[in-house]
Amino acid sequence: MGKKDRPMPSPMPGIRLAQAWVPHQPYECLFPLNEALIKGTIFPNLYQPYKKKNHGR
Repeated sequence: MGKKDRPMPSPMPGIRLAQAWVPHQPYECLFPLNEALIKGTIFPNLYQPYKKKNHGR
């Protein structure tokens, strides 16, 4: 086993640094592809656009 093949040592042994969680996405009522490209997702239940705040201006 060469140096490149060895796993990198963990700075905190026994601690998981990150774990992704992605909810199941049903393939129903999908955005049309041209709309999905603009919105950044094909799944309507994931689409959460940023709302601009009007701070009294």
